Amino acid sequence: MFHRLALLLIAAMLAGCAASGAIDRDRDGTPEFEPCGNAPRCVVSLEDAGPRQIESLTYTTSPLLARMQLMQLLVGRDDVEVVTAADDYIHAVFITPRLRYRDDVEFLIRDDGRVDVRSSSRIGWYDWGTNRNRIESLRAQLATKSL
Repeated sequence: MFHRLALLLIAAMLAGCAASGAIDRDRDGTPEFEPCGNAPRCVVSLEDAGPRQIESLTYTTSPLLARMQLMQLLVGRDDVEVVTAADDYIHAVFITPRLRYRDDVEFLIRDDGRVDVRSSSRIGWYDWGTNRNRIESLRAQLATKSL
């Protein structure tokens, strides 16, 4: 088990090194999500997101362990590419099986036991609930890992 977590941590560090670092940060250096806009193909766990709002993920462990468990879940999937993996931020791209659409999913790991999320399709107007379902599925999977 320890070896598996160590390998995941190394993979996360390498992914972070290869990342472009394109995430916007506010004045104190905290990553910020791009707004969802008007298209209903996006969900985000920030205040005032209206119908696109979704609950944050939560954890009861340390931020580092929460990040490692989240990375373990993402790296173990065939349909995900981790683009950026920083201490407090993960950007992953989910690729749909048949049409190979790319959806961006971002995680902001906060020190207060919360992981803010944003999941958005890159193209199209409506996503038929795919992004909301994706986050809820991740929430359920992480609950079994005691995040």
